[in-house]
Amino acid sequence: PVRNIEDIFRTVESGQAQFGVVPIENSTEGVIAHTLDLLTHSSLLICGEVELRIQHNLISNEKKISDIKKIFSHQQSLAQCRRWLELNLPGVEQYAVSSNAEAVRLSKQEPGSAAIAGRMAADIYQVPILAANIEDEPENTTRFIVIGKNAVSPSGKDRTSLLVATNNKAGALQRMLKPLADRGIGMSKIESRPSRRGVWEYVFFIDIEGHQEDKLVAEALKAIEQETAMVRILGSYPRAVL
Repeated sequence: PVRNIEDIFRTVESGQAQFGVVPIENSTEGVIAHTLDLLTHSSLLICGEVELRIQHNLISNEKKISDIKKIFSHQQSLAQCRRWLELNLPGVEQYAVSSNAEAVRLSKQEPGSAAIAGRMAADIYQVPILAANIEDEPENTTRFIVIGKNAVSPSGKDRTSLLVATNNKAGALQRMLKPLADRGIGMSKIESRPSRRGVWEYVFFIDIEGHQEDKLVAEALKAIEQETAMVRILGSYPRAVL
């Protein structure tokens, strides 16, 4: 397995894998900013999505929780277990690493440490689970996207993801969204990120209902192009069913 989100993008871009699966949004902690930033600079398309309930475990070779002096995990997982950690391991040092699999690998090598990760990582690295289901929210859910090089045909129950840069003018955001409202196209998410092309300049990640080949969606996208500096379709794909 690869160690982090960036490696997944690199592996698919190089042709070593046809598809990759990366997290993009969590119901507790919000968007995965690193994934959004990688999408900005990648030619890969979103060709699917999956929503999974996420269960976190404290994984360690130590026999008792009181023996743990250091915790490794991805920053999102640390945040999703914040209350449990404050209650059960107050004051213990926390180290954010590139992935939960990497966290388990590190904890296996370092006495007195533990990782927060899923059961599969514990099985792969053969490290025992010391405490199970330590996430703060029992309905903790993460949305993953499938990335690849090929576009997907309409399924009838689709979502389209867009990357949009607005013109730096008053009312630009309202004009960008108006073509969607005029055609009754639902928007399930809008998220801004720094464009990295200028100070205080932003791009918007937008999820809308429908496929880019649908008549109304195609009309809306054409209208949005006329009102913005740039529109890039990140992909149209079947909506996930939890």
